[in-house]
Amino acid sequence: MAVLMLIIGKQRFHHIWGLFCVSVSVWGFGAYQIATTQNIAEADMWWRITHIGVIFIPILFTHFVYEFLRRKQKPLIPILYVLGFLFLWANFFSDLFIANMRWVFNQFYYDSPPGILYIPFTALFLWLVFCTHFLLWKALKTASGLKKIQIQYFLIGMAVSFAGGSLSFLPVYRIDLYPVLNIFAFLYTPIVTYAILKNQLFGIRTIFTQLLVGLISVLLFVNIFTSQAPFEYIWKTVLFVAFLSAGYLLIQSVLKEVRQKEELQKLTEKLALANENLIKLDKAKTEFVSIASHQLRTPLTAVKGYLSLILEGSYGKVSKQVADPLKKMYESNERLIHLVNDLLNISRIQSGKTDMEWGSIDIEKLVLDIMEELNVKAEEKTIELKLEKLTPSLPMIQVDREKIRNVLLNIIDNAIRYTEQGSITIRVAHADGSVRIAVQDTGQGMTKEEIAPLFESFTRGNAGQKMWTEGTGLGLYIAKQFIAMHKGKIWAESEGKGKGSTFSIELPIERSHA
Repeated sequence: MAVLMLIIGKQRFHHIWGLFCVSVSVWGFGAYQIATTQNIAEADMWWRITHIGVIFIPILFTHFVYEFLRRKQKPLIPILYVLGFLFLWANFFSDLFIANMRWVFNQFYYDSPPGILYIPFTALFLWLVFCTHFLLWKALKTASGLKKIQIQYFLIGMAVSFAGGSLSFLPVYRIDLYPVLNIFAFLYTPIVTYAILKNQLFGIRTIFTQLLVGLISVLLFVNIFTSQAPFEYIWKTVLFVAFLSAGYLLIQSVLKEVRQKEELQKLTEKLALANENLIKLDKAKTEFVSIASHQLRTPLTAVKGYLSLILEGSYGKVSKQVADPLKKMYESNERLIHLVNDLLNISRIQSGKTDMEWGSIDIEKLVLDIMEELNVKAEEKTIELKLEKLTPSLPMIQVDREKIRNVLLNIIDNAIRYTEQGSITIRVAHADGSVRIAVQDTGQGMTKEEIAPLFESFTRGNAGQKMWTEGTGLGLYIAKQFIAMHKGKIWAESEGKGKGSTFSIELPIERSHA
């Protein structure tokens, strides 16, 4: 792996990983030499050689992770290399790093007890291993696609390897646990190699293919000169030429696949970034709408109050000439208040900050109160408002009164607005553990195409667009969300144009705990 990365690696982190592999190789080779000698002087020499790899394993690993994850490195990485070379100097030219040799397990010498500088080195080793694995784990949570698979393989391989290799420090500090788990330190090799072949961890899948094709080509070429008959020369030459053609096509195919995957990965990353930006923008929009609505509601409420007092004559008699414009101002202000309330409800729903104030209410009384409130508007259009109880008695239901009032007020008000003549009948019934309220009008009616998107935000039927231009299309969307919070259902029905519409709501009697 070290040779592949250092010789044919194209990116910086390829070379860093190659140096990491060299460090692990030095450690492994040194450990073998230590285990095969019983001479204390040789053991001391091999321990110091071994620590060339041991010192730089955590530093190169940290450098690789920062480079692989494209994190800012200054000034951490240079400082780590400076510390590494200081430890290396102490390792070869003093007893501050390796101070003693101790015969352990009746088998070989161990560098124990440690020199004074070995203690901070051990702490640095373990700290870097923990921090880099934490960075990989953190990156794994936000990564997607091929990048996520790469990090998964790398994190698993290195976590297992370091978990085994780090236990080699225990005998240094007189904790004589046999370092049998060192074998796990080399598991990163097959795991990362598999990741390279399977998921292009380092983007060198093509290099493996080229090496394989090249090696087989050389063998086939050499094999030609082992021929002992003309026919054998011919068929071996043909085989060599055929393999060169097939190998070329294979390499081109792999190159094409790698390019396509790289392009797909780039597109995925761009899409993920765009999605993240959209989420931020949506959050900012929701917060802006919420703040703006709060700031607007207070002055609008004040304007409503003053206009109401003026129209009632609290500041003196108002002439008819002045009263008519004031009424129009009052109505316009009411529409603005309604819009602000809708925007506030939307922002709370989208941000998940809608509070539920549960209580027991008499649904019949609530409907009658709303009918009384809207009766003046209905009489202006000579529309009759009627209430029909389809069951003799209605039970109290557990709901958020203001939210259900908002829903019913919106639906009945819409029925009045979209009905030119006739009547609006509100039917209330109790059945199967729920209460159903149906608002039937004799208005314009709707087609199936108009009903389908009716409960989406900023959507109105064609009749609404023609008859009521002030509507925002938020009312029914909010109504649907409020009913969903009660674990209920809301839907619309119509037999077609000119045949009226019916809006139905079904609410559970008992509060439903999600």
